Amino acid sequence: MAAERRSSRRAAAPILSLPCVSLPLAALLLLAASGTARAFTPATANAGGEANQTGPFANPFPDAGTAAAAPGTLAPPDYRYQGTLPLVMGGLPAPGFTIIPEATLQEEYTDNVLQTETARRWDLITLLTPSLTVGANTPRLNLSLRYAPTLQYYARTPSQTTISQQLMGAGSLTVVPDTLFVNARAYATETPTNGGYAGTGLAAGAPATGLTGFGTTTAGVSRQQLTRIFGESISPYAVHRFGGYGSGTLGATLSHTSTSNSAGGGAQSATTEEADAQFQTGDFFGRVQDTVSADVSRTQGTGVLGGAHQETFTNRLGYALSRQVQIFGELGYENISYGGGVTQRINDAVWRVGGTFTPNPQSQITFSYGHQQGITGLSVLASYALTARTTMTASYTHSTTTYLQQVAAAVGQLGVNQNGAPVNAATGLPLTVVNGALAVQNTVYRTDTLDIGLTTLLDRSTLAFNLDHTEETPVSGGTAGGFAQRATTGTASWTRALSARATASTSFSYGTSSGAGPNGDSRLLSASAQFSYELSRTVSGSASYLFYRRASTEPGLSMYENIVLIGLTKRF
Repeated sequence: MAAERRSSRRAAAPILSLPCVSLPLAALLLLAASGTARAFTPATANAGGEANQTGPFANPFPDAGTAAAAPGTLAPPDYRYQGTLPLVMGGLPAPGFTIIPEATLQEEYTDNVLQTETARRWDLITLLTPSLTVGANTPRLNLSLRYAPTLQYYARTPSQTTISQQLMGAGSLTVVPDTLFVNARAYATETPTNGGYAGTGLAAGAPATGLTGFGTTTAGVSRQQLTRIFGESISPYAVHRFGGYGSGTLGATLSHTSTSNSAGGGAQSATTEEADAQFQTGDFFGRVQDTVSADVSRTQGTGVLGGAHQETFTNRLGYALSRQVQIFGELGYENISYGGGVTQRINDAVWRVGGTFTPNPQSQITFSYGHQQGITGLSVLASYALTARTTMTASYTHSTTTYLQQVAAAVGQLGVNQNGAPVNAATGLPLTVVNGALAVQNTVYRTDTLDIGLTTLLDRSTLAFNLDHTEETPVSGGTAGGFAQRATTGTASWTRALSARATASTSFSYGTSSGAGPNGDSRLLSASAQFSYELSRTVSGSASYLFYRRASTEPGLSMYENIVLIGLTKRF
């Protein structure tokens, strides 16, 4: 699917500033034109952004098998979904622009401030989080941006005092209707460096450190155990239609991604320049759809992405057996090379066969079997409406990638659904940028990921269950090193609107991780509960409880921690 890449020549600064991290989104705001707002619809559009509701190809051919990264990309971009994404935070914005400044003050108690097995130490932490949420709903601009840095002041352990960065932004600008577009993404968060944290900790919506990121909340994690992640990209592209014969797309992406330890050191960064082109046949060819794609990228930076490059050329031929069933086959060639002493190179043919089944407008299942990035295997991507209120999602993907590439690809796919939750903009499935159960490592590895989700929306409650299994196997060769690791995590959550002003939520996660990484074999558990109440139209209060437990085979790494949070949020 579409994937916009980000990386950087420079290391991440200790503290990211809003002017730095949101330049692409600020540019979109300046260029946006005013006018009557249009409604957002789910992502089911073609290259120009208009709904593809005519002809035998009412649904395009999403391919879970291409959700994998080469040195700067997951897959050749597919722009058929642009212009239809509900990119808003916490619901659809009013027509025009919505700007919401807020400030949150919290007090946190922890009984294990350094997450140690022995010599446990309690502390009180004051958290101050000014935040800015910007939404746009105009004919030219769809925008969702939230920036929320947090000052964490430790009363008894001042060496842990820090400022954490949290940013999530996605924007799509129509410069010339049906012809010229610009997409931009920006993202910043923190994740446990050595992994070992299962689930999300606090349920979505809690005003705590790490909530605007997509990984495990970092509440209570020491500075020495945190890695900062930053990514941004800007992608102009042009679309031209040749009547019923088809449409062509020509685009470019400039992006960068970086990571660094919150206490200093361990910086990795990369900058990617990419050009891509695509031509897809139209209704003139009836049941047949042919898509020719070319993608070329160059990456400069540190570690294994220094001097990396990729060229991918593919031709996909599809045939609509009916409006519900489409089949496709793909042939191509790819040339992938890494830097940093990595001997792993992929110079090989690309092939894939598969099909898409659309049993109803709310459901779509795509399966394929093929060879790409040196991997041969089965891939699945599915979203199925079991009932009017319950939806099941599933995906199984594999790729040859790096940590920075995984982050970059996920950020490039970033969209926000009508409930404010991060989703894959092309598929609508839940999006996870980082896995808090796995350690951060700088090498080239094969990753195999299975995700299964089940969500039920009731009148006043939301029930959700997610299962994630991820395996990483180094394939670098040379001097890049790395270690194998795998993790399985199950998370169940419940959120209920108790009244017009009160909301309660709970979350429970259990997982296991193993491998040659720093945590050995571990059993991971987290549980949380939260209550929030709207005291007035502009002031709300919250109280939260979190519990973490890690049982490791490595001496000294087992630990548990209790955290209590109380806070007030003021909207201006």
